[in-house]
Amino acid sequence: MRRVRDTIGLMRRVAARYEEGLLKPTEPLALRPGECVNLVVVRRADPNRWNLDRLAKSGTAEDLALAEQGLSDWAAKLDEKNSR
Repeated sequence: MRRVRDTIGLMRRVAARYEEGLLKPTEPLALRPGECVNLVVVRRADPNRWNLDRLAKSGTAEDLALAEQGLSDWAAKLDEKNSR
């Protein structure tokens, strides 16, 4: 039986673009033709969705409270992680 740690060691993070119904990796993959793989798809954050200035101007008091509680630091760290 395979341990979780062994499975995680086999994982590799690969950026891809979704076009015409297909996921297209942004870099070549070391796979054989016809080889089957498992995918975990995680959307990248949309910076327009987390525009803190816009939220502060047009958002509710709750939105402003979230922005003041360090959401900008969280967003910056998320952007930094996604740019790798």
